[in-house]
Amino acid sequence: MNLIETLQALSRENVDFVLVGGLAVSLHGVVRGTMDVDIVLAMNDSNLDRFIEAAKKMGLRPLLPVAMDSLKNAELLEQWHREKNMLAFSLRPDRPEDAVVDVLIRPAVGYAEMAAQAVHMDLGGVPIPVASVKHLIEMKSSADRDIDRFDVGPSTGISNT
Repeated sequence: MNLIETLQALSRENVDFVLVGGLAVSLHGVVRGTMDVDIVLAMNDSNLDRFIEAAKKMGLRPLLPVAMDSLKNAELLEQWHREKNMLAFSLRPDRPEDAVVDVLIRPAVGYAEMAAQAVHMDLGGVPIPVASVKHLIEMKSSADRDIDRFDVGPSTGISNT
């Protein structure tokens, strides 16, 4: 599945998510190539169950040699973040041409706030919740990576104006 098909599948499976990262930046009008789908999920059990089922249907599997259900273990995710500086639970497809999905485990902006201010964009007839420009800037400013600085740069990136 390509990037858009992956998002459409999550929406069809009623997964509560918000699109963030490079693809969200692109949808807000910044020319930016990306090869993955970065999302923030509602981290409750029923939503995580829907997400895990959808991911399995798409042929995704964790990059780490762990069970997919590890995503439901908040203490384990916190430990990985603390000890390994893990930022995302990455899911890889069986086919290299399919989209990689990264679930942010400690986003700078929480899911509830992000979802409340998300912009719903039509992707092939399916409304997809995309993080607001304000939240993208906040998240990318806190990430401290070159690509994120580029994404929010005054002459190259998204802006609140």
